[in-house]
Amino acid sequence: MAGEYEKAITIKDAIDAINQRDYLLPAIQRKFVWSSHQICVLFDSIMRGYPINTFMMWEIKDDSIKNDYKFYEFLKSYCQRFSEENPHVPTNASYKDFRAVIDGQQRLTSLYIGLCGTYAYKKPRVWWPSTRDDKVLPPRKLYLDLKAPLESEDDESLMYYNFKFLTDQQYQQSLASADHKHHWFCMHDLLKFSHVDGAHHVWSQVVKPYVTQHGLEDNEYSLDTLGQLYDAFRSQRVIHYFKENSQEIDHVLDVFIRTNSGGTKLDFSDLLMSIAVAHWDGDFRKELDDLTQHIHQNTEMGFYIERDWLLKTCLMLTEADVRFKVRNFKGEQVARIQQEWPDIKECITETFRLVRRFGITPQSLTSRNAVIPICYYLYKKCSAGEPLFRKINNLAKCHEQRAVISQWFYMALLKGVFGGQADSILSSMRDVLVKHLTDDTFPLPAIIKRYKATNKDLRFDEETLDKLLETQHGEGRCRALLHLLFPEMNVSEVFHIDHLHPRAAFDKKLLNKASFLQDDEHLMAFYRNPVHWNAIPNLHLLNHSQNLAKKDRPLKEWLSDQNVHLTPSDLLIENVDLEFISFKAFYLARREALKQRLISRVYMSAPLAAESVADSEDEELEEVVS
Repeated sequence: MAGEYEKAITIKDAIDAINQRDYLLPAIQRKFVWSSHQICVLFDSIMRGYPINTFMMWEIKDDSIKNDYKFYEFLKSYCQRFSEENPHVPTNASYKDFRAVIDGQQRLTSLYIGLCGTYAYKKPRVWWPSTRDDKVLPPRKLYLDLKAPLESEDDESLMYYNFKFLTDQQYQQSLASADHKHHWFCMHDLLKFSHVDGAHHVWSQVVKPYVTQHGLEDNEYSLDTLGQLYDAFRSQRVIHYFKENSQEIDHVLDVFIRTNSGGTKLDFSDLLMSIAVAHWDGDFRKELDDLTQHIHQNTEMGFYIERDWLLKTCLMLTEADVRFKVRNFKGEQVARIQQEWPDIKECITETFRLVRRFGITPQSLTSRNAVIPICYYLYKKCSAGEPLFRKINNLAKCHEQRAVISQWFYMALLKGVFGGQADSILSSMRDVLVKHLTDDTFPLPAIIKRYKATNKDLRFDEETLDKLLETQHGEGRCRALLHLLFPEMNVSEVFHIDHLHPRAAFDKKLLNKASFLQDDEHLMAFYRNPVHWNAIPNLHLLNHSQNLAKKDRPLKEWLSDQNVHLTPSDLLIENVDLEFISFKAFYLARREALKQRLISRVYMSAPLAAESVADSEDEELEEVVS
């Protein structure tokens, strides 16, 4: 028999085993993914006597498993994005026998964080910081309100007990509150109580002293809840588990996959990550996390990338099947990735640095998968005897390469071609790139031809262009579209998206006071419509100094400033009245100019009417494919 059910234990016993490293997590486990709300629901379920399902432990006795596989501690201080990784425990043949958690990691980690640790998540309506910042992601401890239950009608989860994660500041504010509506009991204190057996002793030695000290002795709910809390977490044997004794890793892996099909979905990439870790000579998990952190925190990049993106990119660059299949992460393939890892890591870094030079910000990168073909091309394309990624960011070189790659990249983002079936398009893109690695530049015409008349067609039609020109300030694709329209922007500068006719001028109160709009209902509606004043025809990319000088100044006044080194021609508004009273004419003229600029920068799926093309089609085609 491979395993058997063991005698149930208390939650306190499980926490002690975690602290003593008798329970560890195998590398095949994914990261902790439960939300703070899920943790609160779990604690509420335990308090109400609901079953929390069976756990599964893998008894580790074999010296080769201790030597060859990686195991991790439980996460104690979780911080969203910045502390999500479990600390590695170096095990070897001399390490004591222990149990690895095969099923129940999320629940056990939740119990451990709630009773011993902290949970930090980003405050709403603030940007993600580049490094961990307790002001933006304050650590929170789990508390239970001992004064009253939740109003179930107001709670979609139908919780009865009021569990909540509070920051130290929130807890102190509650203590200072004049209404004393809550009494927040810190769950850390539960394990600090003395161990006592029997309901009478729990009452006399734990509950009564606490409620008396805190003035809760007349609150029946407080008395019952504290007693139930002690009983549920310290006395009742609620942790039921199956112990797997087999030392055959293939058997245990099969058990793991079968038992992790419920709850929060197990991402197959997490499992494959753990298999890669097991085959890597060193700490692959740390290598990936260090690269992720570097790309996220470096001011030249700032992008946040997930492990699954890195794994897929490794498969792409090492010519493997890009699909997440177990066979793609066997020892031979992982060995190749490890052998090429220094170059892969450098190429990924330089690719994201290039994407940032294109003007794309972390907020406007709408598809990270669109970065992978660029990464592959830079990795495989040789220039003067070395891979292109080593010189692509040298601004004195590779001008044409950057221009064509950026053109494809903006088009791919605007068309959303990586929105679905990413594996299929990545594989076919690789096929196209391989066939054209000897071309002088990135093979944009060949890519256009390959996906012609498919659902990944990169060509544009007039209807698509019209919709693009209605893109609003703040939309993810807004920046990509403006950079496609104005590719001559200095790649070494940071640009802001600003309104030409200032946003403030379209305030409803100001428009209501404008005399030229009072008797023209249709014109008033035109000025009020954000599709006009907040869309691409009234937007432009300004560098930092231009943006500071612009502010809310009227367009005509700002352009006449000698310190503003922009002309109407730069903005595609030659021979256009720049007064605010002529905004409608300005909008229509610039919109048409931008449309013609777009036509010259993209591939069209159908011939345009002769009157809609300013220059000859031959000249435009030559410009596109050069």
